[in-house]
Parts: sequence; structure tokens; C-alpha cells
Amino acid sequence: MHTGSRLRQLFVTLLLFCEPSRPHHLWAEFRPNICDDLSHRLRTMGLNPTDEDVYDYGLFLLDNLLKESGRTLRDWPVML
Repeated sequence: MHTGSRLRQLFVTLLLFCEPSRPHHLWAEFRPNICDDLSHRLRTMGLNPTDEDVYDYGLFLLDNLLKESGRTLRDWPVML
């Protein structure tokens, strides 16, 4: 099961179509779940990531998903 991947897709859908008033609060609350697969992924690359490294990578992946729809995290400055 790829929970983190699915949650990242859901988070992008929320940003694009639901216009949450405080997306940074959603990110802060759910980032451990949204990024639950990334620590392992980074370790398989030979890295020893901190929680912040994992969350930064999660934001990077969210930004890539947003770019597929012609948007970026810069469209939600509070998320940066």
C-alpha cells in the first residue's frame, strides 16, 4: 500500500480544487502521514534523513505534482 503517495495526490487535489483557507495547517497536521514512505525512499538512496529532510522532500514532490497541473507551491506562499 502506498499511503504517502496517495495522500500527496489527495493533498494536491485539495489545493487545486477545494481552496483550503489554511493549507499550511493541514500540512503541519498531516505531513507525517503524507510523507510516511519518504524516509525509507531516502535511506535506499544512501541518505540518513532527518524529519525535516523528509518533509522538505515531501514538499518537493507536492510541487512536482502541482506542476503537472500548471501550478506550483509558490501559488500558496504560506506553504513555503
